[in-house]
Amino acid sequence: MKDKTEEKLIKGLQAFDRLEKSPPSRESINLMITEIRQRQKKELIWFLVIALLIVSATVLILVNEPVLYAAGQLLFLAGAGIVLYVRKSRVKQHE
Repeated sequence: MKDKTEEKLIKGLQAFDRLEKSPPSRESINLMITEIRQRQKKELIWFLVIALLIVSATVLILVNEPVLYAAGQLLFLAGAGIVLYVRKSRVKQHE
């Protein structure tokens, strides 16, 4: 068993050694940077849109139905308390 693992490790390291060792070119680095910035920009836009929708829905519910908002908050707190209690009891069981 150990011999097979050692062989796989040696083969993997030899394959890694055969890879091209030259550093990436300036153009490829710049291309990677622009791709990452575009992806981050897209993710930021999605985050802001979703956050705006959540805040808008919360404000509308709070203004139109404050009792419904309070009930939702109480349900959330109760659910969070139950989850914390269950997790704590599981941790104590494992100790």
